[in-house]
Amino acid sequence: MIINESKTKEIVFRRPSLKRLHMFPSVDGIELVDNAKLLGVILQNNFSVEMHVTYILSVCSQRIYLLKRLRDQGLFVHYLDLVFHAIVVSRIRYALPVWGSCLSCEQINRINTLFKKAYRCGFAKQINDIVTLVDNASR
Repeated sequence: MIINESKTKEIVFRRPSLKRLHMFPSVDGIELVDNAKLLGVILQNNFSVEMHVTYILSVCSQRIYLLKRLRDQGLFVHYLDLVFHAIVVSRIRYALPVWGSCLSCEQINRINTLFKKAYRCGFAKQINDIVTLVDNASR
């Protein structure tokens, strides 16, 4: 197999508390990065999911704006709930078993705040909870 060096990245995973005592040299021609996007999930070298959560919340906020526009056009609550689950909840649930167990309390609160906002705006019939979604996805 021929490796395309312009598309190939190297990421070295390490524990967050460890200082770099000894790093092996990077492969010639391959860029060493601190984070990489793999199949839509942003992986960081310290196993944090902060960048991924920030990215997902940004995408979901844009989709919440779309839901506001649909509500303003007169879409019924039942259909708003269906669209909310299709374009927001499904985006959050994507690959959740991979990154959901790494969430901090602050990140959990940020995601739950999005769910509460969607409920208050009338886009969801019930308030979703990220911890419940992680538990269900893990099963």
